[in-house]
Amino acid sequence: MAAPEVTYAFYRDEWHGTLGEDAFGASLPRALAVVRDRVLPADPAEDPDAYSRAACAAVDVDAAYGGSAAAIASVTTGTVSMGFGDGSSRRSDMVRAVDAELAGTPLAFKGLG
Repeated sequence: MAAPEVTYAFYRDEWHGTLGEDAFGASLPRALAVVRDRVLPADPAEDPDAYSRAACAAVDVDAAYGGSAAAIASVTTGTVSMGFGDGSSRRSDMVRAVDAELAGTPLAFKGLG
């Protein structure tokens, strides 16, 4: 039940992604975490191309948000405090991109029981 390796070569040549290799590598771990969450309990080996496409879609979304796991959640200066959210928009957008690539494949979420 090992997940297929998602490579920069696939991203560049098959997905036709535009990120550089460093940006791809920086976003890939967060992208794979979202894809793993969305495919369980399915075996990623059932459709390795769909798994890789979903990861590439998530990489692109993550990179569009700046590609960094660190995000400023709030700033306080004296008595003024501003909140910027918790990053849930990034994850929601990544989930939508992943689900679009998994739709109609054996890796799409099957629901409970």
